Amino acid sequence: MPFYMMIVNATRSTADIVSGFSLLPGGNLAQNFKEMQSRVDVLNAFRNSFIIAASTTVLSCYFSALTAYGFVAYDFRFKNGLFTLLLVTMMIPGQLSIIGFYKMVKGMNMLNSYWPLILPSIATAATVFFIKQYAEGAISRSAIESARIDGAGEFKIFNRIGLPVLSPAIFTMGITGFIASWNNYMMPLILLSDPKKFTLPLIIRMLNADSQDRSVGGMYLAIAVSIVPIMIVFFIFSRYIIDGVNAGGDKG
Repeated sequence: MPFYMMIVNATRSTADIVSGFSLLPGGNLAQNFKEMQSRVDVLNAFRNSFIIAASTTVLSCYFSALTAYGFVAYDFRFKNGLFTLLLVTMMIPGQLSIIGFYKMVKGMNMLNSYWPLILPSIATAATVFFIKQYAEGAISRSAIESARIDGAGEFKIFNRIGLPVLSPAIFTMGITGFIASWNNYMMPLILLSDPKKFTLPLIIRMLNADSQDRSVGGMYLAIAVSIVPIMIVFFIFSRYIIDGVNAGGDKG
């Protein structure tokens, strides 16, 4: 019901919204869109958010799967210690590293760019942990040895055998990671200063902060633009999330 009311209010005028509750859509959608775009460029922010979220999802899923595959498919010195170290990093709140991360990004002249928002996704400990737990029961050592005997290289084995086998876990973490990146507010707020590069959460905050001639319908429309795509993706692929979680539990 709250999501439905958000969509309904996105089509109503400010006067109608203030006057009372209604379950029926209004006819003010076009006007709300014009008022919204006159204050902030929501469509450009939508594009920015998609670029960042899609890039972080691809990098996180691939390199996390590669790391998890390495922990399961190979025996090497200090393997257990490295995995324990990885688990320890999950216990450290991300807020503790903000100042150091900002100084590092500033020293690398990468402020006000998408790179510091995208590149850290290569090292995502929680995704590695989830995929590794699934991989322990899914990866077949005999299949890997057979591929080596046939002359396949290690990366080819991972791409041809490892990735397909790990796809349920990758799909699950990919969707959750995409949503988390899409809704990320703190890091873009700290690292971005150019309004043309702002993501949707920052743009919606700017729209909400503009108290003069505020268009309540435009605010609802901006929130709908931010949330409805995520809702659609989740409802379409929720079955894969559930299957991936169940498969991970069965493998464990």
